[in-house]
Amino acid sequence: MSKEIQYPYTLSSVLLESLTSMGIEYLFGVAGSAERDFFDTLARDEYRGKITFIQGNSEYPAARMSLGYARASERVSPLILHVQYGPANAALAVLDAYVSKIPLLIFTVGHISTANDYREALYGYSRTPELLQEYSKHVYRIVDTSNVDKIIKRALRLSETLPSGPVFLTVSQDIIEAPVSKKRLKKTNNYSPSASEDIIHHSVEVLKKANKPAIITHITRNKASVYALVELAEKIGAAVFETWPRGMNFPTSHPLHQGYLTDKASMMKQYLSSCDVILTLDCARAPWMDPPIIDSAFYIQVSDNPLAFNEDADIKIFSSTESFLKSILRNLKETNLSSERIDILRSRHEAIRKKWMSMLKVKFDDDPPYSQRVWFEINRLFNGGREYIVFFAPGFTQRLPLLRYLERDVPGCYYRALTSAMGSAGEAIGVQLADKRRVICVLGDFEAHVAQLPTLLWTCAHHNIPVVWIVMDNATGATVKRSFWAYGKYMRDEGTFIGIDLDAPRTDWIKIAEANSVKAIRCEHTEELKKSIEKTLAITGPVLLSIATQTSYKSA
Repeated sequence: MSKEIQYPYTLSSVLLESLTSMGIEYLFGVAGSAERDFFDTLARDEYRGKITFIQGNSEYPAARMSLGYARASERVSPLILHVQYGPANAALAVLDAYVSKIPLLIFTVGHISTANDYREALYGYSRTPELLQEYSKHVYRIVDTSNVDKIIKRALRLSETLPSGPVFLTVSQDIIEAPVSKKRLKKTNNYSPSASEDIIHHSVEVLKKANKPAIITHITRNKASVYALVELAEKIGAAVFETWPRGMNFPTSHPLHQGYLTDKASMMKQYLSSCDVILTLDCARAPWMDPPIIDSAFYIQVSDNPLAFNEDADIKIFSSTESFLKSILRNLKETNLSSERIDILRSRHEAIRKKWMSMLKVKFDDDPPYSQRVWFEINRLFNGGREYIVFFAPGFTQRLPLLRYLERDVPGCYYRALTSAMGSAGEAIGVQLADKRRVICVLGDFEAHVAQLPTLLWTCAHHNIPVVWIVMDNATGATVKRSFWAYGKYMRDEGTFIGIDLDAPRTDWIKIAEANSVKAIRCEHTEELKKSIEKTLAITGPVLLSIATQTSYKSA
């Protein structure tokens, strides 16, 4: 008897065939008894070598891994969660995906039996679909298998359609285990929103006449968009600013890169005040990251999310960044660009970089090192992102040093947390699986605790995923401590801080790494820093470097 006859064709088969037909190589999650048919199907010979399950030992880290894979692979990422507890545990990661428009397909067996639905309210199973209702583009409970091929196909399409985001499917155990009729899966194409020719023509005429144009970017989703953005900036001689870079974006080494909204040294607001045309690309996300509105400038806003439009914009364009940039470049022929404008921006770029380096030299040799020195040493080996990718987990005391001293030349060489929420480090594993370059994940020790670093190390060792983990260990939650100190009341006066010290007991990250079969190195002195980083990167498998860093919160 053949295996095809021996083992039934079920909803699980349809789901796996849909994913493999899209070329998706990895899925993430936590194995559970309710999902036994899915994992039984995944274990069969026909899926071996086609798709690999990456095992997380808790739903939240697994969700972060899936999120990272979606960001770096530029495609929908599947996430398998266990009954009603799984969606609840993963909710914060799903919220990040929803806010930042990251395509996830989330799947769970949320009920035991459709025949017993009337009793499942006692156990909370009946509310499984509602758990992620607020954080998903689409939530659907599968109650029969007659159209399961169309349901899964539609879920994948909705997840990828701009503005992309998470889609949540849930099914009862009896439905997922029931045999279904095998149907041929049709392959279809999705198209992103694009601007009309009239709007493109109007925008081109405005950009051609600009005497001092500026481009502000926040999220550039793929490499093609980055290259198109560079070409456009060079064509019109535009200064390029970033609000708060989180992924693929304009190269920081390019002379047209003029700094960041969040860095006063770049004087972004002052520069924009004299611009006559400002183009923003997918910027609006949170009020404190919105680019400043300059009344005297002509304001063109491009976004794939109509809810993000600013009513003060002169032209509001509903389009993907890639589609808009390509259309503009096709229509933007000869321009009267003055080389003098480029020279001015190049000089400004060099002056800003020089100012940052002089700031670094003030604390260059302090022992143990400040985060500025750590990022400077990482940058020496980073080579613009040609060989490595940096994933930066939240640690706001490190944010400006990173932006200033890590030079990004290649698209997709830098990722940071999608929001200010702690616990995002698991995304580094997903990024590593999607890219051949080695991922260096840098995080503070507070973040390492919140992100459940021990289970992330175990996943890396189990699947031999060669992420380089660098923990900046100052035994405190410096970001929160800085806020407490700046508040300037009792805690500051008495030097007694509550809830953020990690020194009693102090975590030994070396022992934690070794307990999970991950090699580890400790660095406690500035003079050892460069050699320690080099030695860490020379290790081929997953590895952890623990760096003792300054504990001062006053100078952060």
